Amino acid sequence: MPEISCQDSPQIETYRLFLKLHRRFQELNREEFRPYDLSTPQYAILFHASVEGVPLSQICHEMLADNSNLTRLVDRLEARGLVRRAADPHDRRVTLVQLTAQGKALIDELRPRHRAYVEQRMSHLSPEQLAAMYEAMKTLYEALADKE
Repeated sequence: MPEISCQDSPQIETYRLFLKLHRRFQELNREEFRPYDLSTPQYAILFHASVEGVPLSQICHEMLADNSNLTRLVDRLEARGLVRRAADPHDRRVTLVQLTAQGKALIDELRPRHRAYVEQRMSHLSPEQLAAMYEAMKTLYEALADKE
Protein backbone atom coordinates (compact mmCIF):
# COMPACT_ATOMS: atom_id res chain seq x y z
CA MET A 1 0.00 0.00 0.00
CA PRO A 2 1.46 3.41 -0.96
CA GLU A 3 2.31 5.84 1.80
CA ILE A 4 0.10 8.93 1.96
CA SER A 5 2.16 12.07 2.22
CA CYS A 6 0.85 15.33 3.66
CA GLN A 7 3.76 17.24 2.20
CA ASP A 8 3.13 19.13 -0.98
CA SER A 9 5.53 20.55 -3.53
CA PRO A 10 8.00 23.19 -2.33
CA GLN A 11 6.10 25.77 -4.40
CA ILE A 12 2.79 24.99 -2.68
CA GLU A 13 4.35 24.80 0.79
CA THR A 14 6.11 28.16 0.25
CA TYR A 15 2.92 29.72 -1.07
CA ARG A 16 0.96 28.53 1.97
CA LEU A 17 3.62 29.85 4.33
CA PHE A 18 3.63 33.19 2.49
CA LEU A 19 -0.17 33.43 2.97
CA LYS A 20 0.15 32.57 6.68
CA LEU A 21 2.85 35.20 7.11
CA HIS A 22 0.76 37.78 5.26
CA ARG A 23 -2.22 37.03 7.52
CA ARG A 24 0.00 37.35 10.60
CA PHE A 25 1.33 40.72 9.47
CA GLN A 26 -2.27 41.86 8.89
CA GLU A 27 -3.22 40.78 12.42
CA LEU A 28 -0.23 42.61 13.91
CA ASN A 29 -1.06 45.76 11.94
CA ARG A 30 -4.70 45.64 13.09
CA GLU A 31 -3.52 45.35 16.71
CA GLU A 32 -1.11 48.24 16.19
CA PHE A 33 -3.69 50.63 14.70
CA ARG A 34 -6.67 49.61 16.89
CA PRO A 35 -5.87 52.12 19.69
CA TYR A 36 -6.13 54.89 17.07
CA ASP A 37 -9.44 53.55 15.72
CA LEU A 38 -7.82 53.04 12.31
CA SER A 39 -7.89 50.11 9.96
CA THR A 40 -4.73 49.22 8.06
CA PRO A 41 -6.16 50.62 4.79
CA GLN A 42 -7.09 53.86 6.58
CA TYR A 43 -3.52 54.13 7.84
CA ALA A 44 -2.29 53.57 4.28
CA ILE A 45 -4.50 56.39 2.98
CA LEU A 46 -3.09 58.74 5.61
CA PHE A 47 0.42 57.51 4.75
CA HIS A 48 0.00 58.30 1.04
CA ALA A 49 -1.96 61.55 1.44
CA SER A 50 -0.34 64.94 1.98
CA VAL A 51 -1.30 68.41 3.14
CA GLU A 52 -1.03 69.64 -0.47
CA GLY A 53 -3.22 66.78 -1.68
CA VAL A 54 -2.70 63.56 -3.61
CA PRO A 55 -5.10 62.33 -6.29
CA LEU A 56 -7.35 59.58 -4.99
CA SER A 57 -6.53 57.58 -8.13
CA GLN A 58 -2.81 57.71 -7.23
CA ILE A 59 -3.54 56.47 -3.69
CA CYS A 60 -5.62 53.66 -5.19
CA HIS A 61 -2.71 52.73 -7.46
CA GLU A 62 -0.22 52.77 -4.57
CA MET A 63 -2.51 50.62 -2.42
CA LEU A 64 -3.52 48.28 -5.27
CA ALA A 65 -7.12 49.05 -4.38
CA ASP A 66 -10.37 49.85 -6.12
CA ASN A 67 -11.53 53.49 -6.16
CA SER A 68 -14.99 52.62 -4.83
CA ASN A 69 -13.52 50.80 -1.81
CA LEU A 70 -11.23 53.69 -0.94
CA THR A 71 -13.99 56.24 -1.35
CA ARG A 72 -15.80 54.75 1.67
CA LEU A 73 -12.59 54.74 3.70
CA VAL A 74 -11.88 58.37 2.78
CA ASP A 75 -15.47 59.20 3.80
CA ARG A 76 -14.75 57.82 7.28
CA LEU A 77 -11.43 59.64 7.58
CA GLU A 78 -13.11 62.85 6.42
CA ALA A 79 -15.89 62.44 9.00
CA ARG A 80 -13.20 62.16 11.69
CA GLY A 81 -11.52 65.35 10.47
CA LEU A 82 -8.32 63.58 9.38
CA VAL A 83 -8.56 64.34 5.65
CA ARG A 84 -10.55 66.55 3.31
CA ARG A 85 -11.33 66.28 -0.37
CA ALA A 86 -10.45 69.07 -2.78
CA ALA A 87 -10.71 69.54 -6.52
CA ASP A 88 -7.38 69.57 -8.34
CA PRO A 89 -6.89 73.19 -9.51
CA HIS A 90 -5.37 71.90 -12.78
CA ASP A 91 -8.01 69.24 -13.49
CA ARG A 92 -11.40 69.58 -11.80
CA ARG A 93 -12.20 65.95 -12.64
CA VAL A 94 -9.49 64.85 -10.17
CA THR A 95 -10.22 64.60 -6.45
CA LEU A 96 -7.31 65.32 -4.14
CA VAL A 97 -7.06 63.80 -0.66
CA GLN A 98 -5.50 66.34 1.71
CA LEU A 99 -4.37 65.74 5.26
CA THR A 100 -5.89 68.11 7.79
CA ALA A 101 -3.74 69.40 10.66
CA GLN A 102 -5.21 66.62 12.83
CA GLY A 103 -4.50 63.99 10.15
CA LYS A 104 -0.94 65.23 9.65
CA ALA A 105 -0.29 65.14 13.40
CA LEU A 106 -1.61 61.58 13.57
CA ILE A 107 0.41 60.25 10.64
CA ASP A 108 3.52 62.09 11.87
CA GLU A 109 3.11 60.17 15.14
CA LEU A 110 2.26 56.82 13.58
CA ARG A 111 4.72 56.69 10.66
CA PRO A 112 7.94 56.34 12.72
CA ARG A 113 6.22 54.04 15.20
CA HIS A 114 4.96 51.73 12.44
CA ARG A 115 8.38 51.75 10.77
CA ALA A 116 9.99 50.69 14.08
CA TYR A 117 7.40 47.91 14.51
CA VAL A 118 8.09 46.59 11.00
CA GLU A 119 11.85 46.74 11.54
CA GLN A 120 11.45 44.91 14.86
CA ARG A 121 9.29 42.21 13.26
CA MET A 122 11.81 41.73 10.45
CA SER A 123 14.76 41.69 12.88
CA HIS A 124 14.25 37.94 13.36
CA LEU A 125 16.07 37.53 10.04
CA SER A 126 19.79 38.04 9.54
CA PRO A 127 20.96 40.60 6.98
CA GLU A 128 21.82 37.69 4.66
CA GLN A 129 18.36 36.17 5.06
CA LEU A 130 16.72 39.54 4.42
CA ALA A 131 18.76 40.06 1.26
CA ALA A 132 17.97 36.56 -0.01
CA MET A 133 14.28 36.96 0.80
CA TYR A 134 14.16 40.33 -0.91
CA GLU A 135 15.81 38.99 -4.07
CA ALA A 136 13.56 35.92 -4.18
CA MET A 137 10.39 38.00 -3.72
CA LYS A 138 11.57 40.55 -6.31
CA THR A 139 12.24 37.79 -8.82
CA LEU A 140 8.81 36.27 -8.27
CA TYR A 141 7.08 39.65 -8.44
CA GLU A 142 8.79 40.57 -11.70
CA ALA A 143 8.01 37.16 -13.21
CA LEU A 144 4.33 37.43 -12.31
CA ALA A 145 4.08 41.10 -13.35
CA ASP A 146 5.27 40.18 -16.86
CA LYS A 147 2.41 37.69 -17.22
CA GLU A 148 -0.40 40.14 -16.49
